[in-house]
Amino acid sequence: MEVNEIIDELKYYTDKLPREALKQAIQQKEEITPKLIEMLEYTKNNLDVIYNEEDDFFGYIYAIFLLAEFKEQKAFPYLIDLLNKDEEVVEYIIGDDYPEYLPRLLASTYNGDDEALFSIIENKEINEFIRSSALQTFAILYLYGVKKREFIVNYFKKLLDEKDEEDNSYLCAEIFVETGHLRLVELEGIIEKTFKAIDNKEEIQDLRDTFKNETYKINRNIYPFKPFYEYIDDTIGIMEEWQCFRYKEDEEYEQSGDCMECEYIIDKRNKTSNNTKINIGRNDLCYCGSGKKYKKCCINKNNDKDLEKLAMIDRFVSKAEWYLNKGETKKGYDLLRMAWFDVQDICKENGIKSIREYDEKYEGYDCLANWLQDYENILEESNEISYLYERIELYDIAEEIFNLNQASELYWKERFIRGRANTQFRLGEEERAKNTIETYLKQKPDWVWGYIEMSDWYDNKRDEKNYNIEKSKKILIRAEQIENMEDIEVVYERLESIYDRLGDKEKSKKYDEKWTKHIKEDIN
Repeated sequence: MEVNEIIDELKYYTDKLPREALKQAIQQKEEITPKLIEMLEYTKNNLDVIYNEEDDFFGYIYAIFLLAEFKEQKAFPYLIDLLNKDEEVVEYIIGDDYPEYLPRLLASTYNGDDEALFSIIENKEINEFIRSSALQTFAILYLYGVKKREFIVNYFKKLLDEKDEEDNSYLCAEIFVETGHLRLVELEGIIEKTFKAIDNKEEIQDLRDTFKNETYKINRNIYPFKPFYEYIDDTIGIMEEWQCFRYKEDEEYEQSGDCMECEYIIDKRNKTSNNTKINIGRNDLCYCGSGKKYKKCCINKNNDKDLEKLAMIDRFVSKAEWYLNKGETKKGYDLLRMAWFDVQDICKENGIKSIREYDEKYEGYDCLANWLQDYENILEESNEISYLYERIELYDIAEEIFNLNQASELYWKERFIRGRANTQFRLGEEERAKNTIETYLKQKPDWVWGYIEMSDWYDNKRDEKNYNIEKSKKILIRAEQIENMEDIEVVYERLESIYDRLGDKEKSKKYDEKWTKHIKEDIN
């Protein structure tokens, strides 16, 4: 496509994302950049008519994100100018989710003009969400090494020193949040003093715990840093998730059997909950399954909040599985991730201590045991570093919420141990990965899948760095020596394959016979 053709494709809104035009724009970065700047200039000069929808021009949104992806500093003043307008105008131009994108857009186009950001942050006439977005920009720049820690600490200290005692604005909350995320221990004293009257004492305690945790490390590959503290680097990936480009897709889903079944389940749950609450007596066992009397348990609980979250989880999971069945893994992943966040909240608020307990208590569109595996499998199958770290985070959270030492949770305990070790190995932490497996083998020496996991690390020809078939073989032979080894046939099967590849046909045949004999014994 010629540059002018690309611009024509990007000028106006269509209900289908102009993917090809965006791809061509990225490929022709040098040629298209001046034209995109012209789009921002046009927007600046015609902002009122665009906002009042007297002009159908929509190119501003493509221009802003593409220039941010290009790290084009000439776009920065246009963003600053926009942020000095009313919030309604900012929301119209950037979108409803502007607090999510503004810090990233500003950081991506940052031209070194700190005063421009100061003027936004410190102007009480500007909407506090916009001010907070400008403040978070500095946190992103710090994480990318553009700003020094001393600068962040000193500026936050200045804002706290100048804070009015009664000021409980969102900006102050943002300072508090960023202090924790960045572990700015230098601000410990002033933070305690400034926020001594904060209503949520748990937040204060969480911050104290962060300050005390000397092993705390910022990992930009996991939440909350990914994606909220990242430069804009995938305009197409971001925009394809936007509702304005998914109307037809949503209509297709809403007419599907998946959606209808999901809504039926939600409606049935809501009606059942209402009837249960009406018919239960104060001294009856609570409907939640805790074993306590209703008057000592959920009598004063607002169940509507749980019902809303459960409905949201069902809708996320239903649509995620619909996407996965269509082969759209990224969209399915995003929804499963959001469902997992809501499950965490419900489990913490209701004292749910196992995956089985959750599934027994909350009958949903699909059981947690099923879709949590789907979510984990997506993370496992990706080679993106951020997905691997997210997989570790999944295990950390699951172990924090659930008591995996219960007999009913043995499957999950061993699955998570194996998954954690696998991820550690792929992240280059070989010794740590081995220790994760070996620690559990001391408790359960006949856990065959621990040996299989370690053996598989060195039996992958595509992994040139770690491929070592002799090391793989030794691990399996070690497993073979364990008495009463569970599922020993998988060891025989792998040794048969290894010896065959090593050219030792006699031993390969020996293990094939062992495997056959064991299978026959199991059948009989």
